[in-house]
Amino acid sequence: MSVGIGRILTHLRDFGPTSRANLARETGLSSAGVTKICASLDEAGLLRESASKETALGRPATEVSIHPQGGYVLAIHLSPVRAHVAVCNLAMQVLSEDTVDYGASASETDVVERAVAVARGVVTAARIPFDQLLGVGVGVPGSVDEEGRINTHSVLAGWRNVPFAKMFEAALGLPAILSHNATAIAIAEARYGAWKGSESLLYLLLGKGIGGGYVKTGAHERTSIVEIGHVVVDPNGPLCRCSGTGCLERYFSEAPLRQMVGRDDIPSSQLISTAMQVEGWSEIYEYFVQALATTVTLLGPETIVLGGDFLTAPDHFVAELRKDLPPRVMPQQRANLAIERASLATPSGVQGAACIALDTFFFSSGPAHLGRSSNHANRA
Repeated sequence: MSVGIGRILTHLRDFGPTSRANLARETGLSSAGVTKICASLDEAGLLRESASKETALGRPATEVSIHPQGGYVLAIHLSPVRAHVAVCNLAMQVLSEDTVDYGASASETDVVERAVAVARGVVTAARIPFDQLLGVGVGVPGSVDEEGRINTHSVLAGWRNVPFAKMFEAALGLPAILSHNATAIAIAEARYGAWKGSESLLYLLLGKGIGGGYVKTGAHERTSIVEIGHVVVDPNGPLCRCSGTGCLERYFSEAPLRQMVGRDDIPSSQLISTAMQVEGWSEIYEYFVQALATTVTLLGPETIVLGGDFLTAPDHFVAELRKDLPPRVMPQQRANLAIERASLATPSGVQGAACIALDTFFFSSGPAHLGRSSNHANRA
């Protein structure tokens, strides 16, 4: 039954309100199965009904949709220096949020303790019972194991094999799942953003480093980390913290851009616009376009979504990129290639963390408590 629940919830997420008859047609489930599953979802407070326009027979059909307040998730985005925490509902709307700084020298245990303290505060501020939380999504810099349990390596933060999922579960008493931050945001943009119709999407995150996430949507969905920041653009360049030399990140991320501008105090929102006025801009922009062209050629995304510090880049930066990138990729790739700014509300890190929590603890097979009640009903 859990597979059927997942199919129905996912269809309602992706296509919105619809009738039970249409759910049966679109999901391949029997009419009786859809009726039974919808009844259990409705009883659990996860669905709501509304009347649609009249059918061909002249009678309005009853449509079902996901009730946004039927459950909630905690979303935690960990950067090397701070945590952003939010409570989101089933529509991925942020109900309460807060941040805490812990600095680059904080231990992993200190990072978790501070994030947990903030998490309890945002749950209280959202005025929801703790037992209505389905789980915790955690976005982290760097790679994550296949089970979504361990942050195996973060070059930016210096974290290695940190079992963040287990640590948050022990502290909060809720199931937790990890994901690479930019990949989680890419999935969120593909699920909920303005570009949700794209067959494949590459999300670029510019900040202390430059990284990305890729998602190919559809029945055989595929996601991956995109380490564009560690594409070598100058083999004779400076040593990177990844131990390589001449990586893009050594030229095109916040620290080297500030160094080029000659101002350490410049806000990130003004970084690209200021850097574009400096003599060395054309060279580092060329490095960026070179690395991006390589990435697009290998992955073939339909849409490139610019996030992080790219959000506040001048319009003419985006216009130049739209002009300069397509000639460097395959003709079949450039035909439908779109380059857009991120559409989700900032800070996008918690949106990504919320998305993976909803995918894991709700849309895949329904909430755990629903599965338990369904199994109990079947045994009875």
